[in-house]
Amino acid sequence: MRLKIHRRNRLGPLLGVVLICQGLAAAQQVPSDATARYTDPANGQGSEELVQQALKQNGDLLAARLQVEAASGRVAQARLRPNPSLNISSLKEVSGANNDITIGASLPLELFGRRGRRVEVAARERNLMKDEVADRERQLAAAVRSKYGEALAAIRNLQFVDELLGLNRSSLELTSARVQKGATPQLEEDLVRVEVNRIETLRTEFEARVEIILLELKNLAGMQVGDSLRLKGGFDPAPVQLAREEALSRALAQRSDLRAARTAEDVASAHLRQAQTDGLPDASFSVNYQRADSGFGVNGFDPAGNLRRVQGIFHFLTFGVSVSLPVRNRNQGAVESAAAEAAAARQRREFAELVAGREVATALVRLKKARRNLDLYTRGVREQAQKNLGVIRQTYVLGLTPLLDVIAEQRRYIDIETGYTEVLNQYYQAVVELERAVGNPVK
Repeated sequence: MRLKIHRRNRLGPLLGVVLICQGLAAAQQVPSDATARYTDPANGQGSEELVQQALKQNGDLLAARLQVEAASGRVAQARLRPNPSLNISSLKEVSGANNDITIGASLPLELFGRRGRRVEVAARERNLMKDEVADRERQLAAAVRSKYGEALAAIRNLQFVDELLGLNRSSLELTSARVQKGATPQLEEDLVRVEVNRIETLRTEFEARVEIILLELKNLAGMQVGDSLRLKGGFDPAPVQLAREEALSRALAQRSDLRAARTAEDVASAHLRQAQTDGLPDASFSVNYQRADSGFGVNGFDPAGNLRRVQGIFHFLTFGVSVSLPVRNRNQGAVESAAAEAAAARQRREFAELVAGREVATALVRLKKARRNLDLYTRGVREQAQKNLGVIRQTYVLGLTPLLDVIAEQRRYIDIETGYTEVLNQYYQAVVELERAVGNPVK
C-alpha cells in the first residue's frame, strides 16, 4: 500500500521526466521557433551558394582583383617603346650679328632585347598576381565552408536545448501543480526549477553563439550586418574515400598557392635575365639640324657690285650614334641580387610543396579520426546514453532512484548530444580542411 502511494505522489514530476525523455529525440528533428529564424530548408542559402556570393562580393577579394588589373596596366606599359627626345638650342653672339640655331632628336635603340625582358617581367608578375588571387579564392571558399559548418553546429545545439527547455518548463508546471495539491514535496519543484534556469542559461549562450557566427559568415560573404541570412541543409556524414597518394598528386597539380610559388620562381628568373641584359651595352640614334647665320667684320661686294658686310646662312645636318660602354658598371650588384632572389624563390617553392604534402597527410589523419569518433558516437555512445536515461527513469518510477539522479543523467545526456554536435562539426571541418589541402572539392 505504501508503494502505491509513493508512486502516486511522484506522478507529477514523473510525467515531466517522461516528457523530457520522449522529447529528446524529437528535439533533434523538429525545428523550434527560435531556430526557424536561422534556417529555411526551402529558401535558405547553402554553403556553396554562400561561397559563390563571397567570391563575388568579398571586399578583400575584390581589392585583390583590382591589383591584377593594375598589373595588366604595367604589362601594357612595358610593351610601349621609349619616346624620342627633342633638343632645341640657340647661340647668339653678344656683340655681333652672328647666331646659331640647332634642332636635334635622339631615339633609344634598346639593344639586346631590353624591351622583351621588360615585358617578360611584367607579364610574369601579372601571372603571379592572378595565382595569388586564385589562392585567396581557395582560402575564402574554405573559410566560408568552415564557418557554415560552425553555424550548423551552433543551430543544432540551439534547437536541441530550445526544445529541451520547453519540455523542462512543462515538467516544472506539472510539478508546481502537484506541490500546490500537496502530492509532491517542495524540494522536487525547486530541483526542476534549478534545472530549467540552468538550461535557459545554456540556451542563451547557444543563441548568442549562433548570432556571432552568422555575423562572421555575413562578413565573409560580403553581406551587410542587417541583411537577412537563413541557412539550409545540414551535416553530411557520408564517408570520403581518397587515397593519400591521389590526394597529394591532386594537391601538387591543383593548389593555387603552389602555382603561385612556381610563378614567383619564374618572376625571379625573369628579373635575373633582365639584370643581366641591363649590364650589356646600349645605344641611341641621334640626328641634328643646324642653321648658322654668321659673318665677318669686313665688307665685300655682292653680285650686283654693292658694298656689304660679309655674312651668310649655312645649313648643317648631322647623324650620330651614342653607345654606353659598361666598363665600370656592368650591373654586377643587380645581377648578384637577382640570382639570390631566384635561389630564394626556388627554396620557397620546394618548401611550399613540402608543406602541402604535410597538410594533406594531416587532413587525412584528422578526417580518419573524426570519422571514427562519429561512428563511436553513433553506435556506442548516443544509443547507450538513451538506454541509461531510460533505466534511470524506470528506477525513478519504482521509487528506487531520487529525482537528482534523473536530472544528473539528463545533464549527461545533454553533454553527449552537444558532444555529438561537436563530433559532427569536427568531421565536417575535417572534410573542409582536406578540400583546402587538396585544392578542390573531394566529394
